[in-house]
Amino acid sequence: MTWRNRFRSSLVYLVAIVAGFSLAYLLVAFVIFPAGVIPRDVKVPNVTGLDFDEAAQRLAQVGFRAEQGEQRYNNSAPKGTVLEQSLPPGTREGLGSKIALVVSGGQRMVAVPTVTGMTRIEAQVLLEKEGFDVGDVSEAPSNAPRGTVIGTRPAAGTGVAIPSTVGIILSGGAPAPSMPDVMGRDVAAARQVLTQIGVRNVQIVRDPNGPGAPGTVVGQTPVGGATIAPGMTVQLRVAGEPAVDQAPESAPPPVQQP
Repeated sequence: MTWRNRFRSSLVYLVAIVAGFSLAYLLVAFVIFPAGVIPRDVKVPNVTGLDFDEAAQRLAQVGFRAEQGEQRYNNSAPKGTVLEQSLPPGTREGLGSKIALVVSGGQRMVAVPTVTGMTRIEAQVLLEKEGFDVGDVSEAPSNAPRGTVIGTRPAAGTGVAIPSTVGIILSGGAPAPSMPDVMGRDVAAARQVLTQIGVRNVQIVRDPNGPGAPGTVVGQTPVGGATIAPGMTVQLRVAGEPAVDQAPESAPPPVQQP
């Protein structure tokens, strides 16, 4: 046998040995050892925006394990929605890797705090500390000192999402009294009613031709229901002859105090 024949024979044996080892390796890898021993890299899918259970199922289908991570309040994403994932979508990772999922806790609901009786600044500081934005500031008549907080919109105790806007209602002071209807009353009784609502300036005008019993009110200015401004003079027209000491009609009628 020439050296060439010997070389060819050796080459055939060498190829057969290499093929045998390769076949043995494949048998060991795919038959003898359990699945998962041989690591393989798989592309990570994008599961943000999915419900956690749906996201976990999708990850499991490609060989990953989902793990619930941090929970964050979110006003736009429903509770349980995946906001972030620890392994970015598109990266390649080994099968069986854990992927932590940050999920939405839904809207954060907080009760509007009570700020009644505070100043505007005090109320604003407390509301902002609780996570609210301060909205419109309005006034409403109240017996509370002017400028004191008398309420909020929404009202104290109402559960609202954070962040939300809360309006402040301030006291505008005691409401102005309205003119009572004293028509047909005795003038003394009419003046007593006006005194009780804080009217101090009452002007009496006698009308000898007034359509009513002498001493009764047959006209009033302002009319019943009108607002009485502070210091305003109320005029009562009373049926009956003027008193002897009353000034002539051409002169301005005197203001009589209660």
